[in-house]
Amino acid sequence: MLAACTACGSIYAARQWPDGEIRVIGQKSCSCGSTDFELVDDSDDDPEVGTDDG
Repeated sequence: MLAACTACGSIYAARQWPDGEIRVIGQKSCSCGSTDFELVDDSDDDPEVGTDDG
């Protein structure tokens, strides 16, 4: 999953723990120093399936 820093908007690969906490993978905080992240919803980026242009 992807997570965005709530302070600067940087995007990181992340994991959500069972308690709901979101942690970036491979480091403890964002490059700006923040440790608050929110999940990024990328479901709108999926290509449409079954469209017919002809």
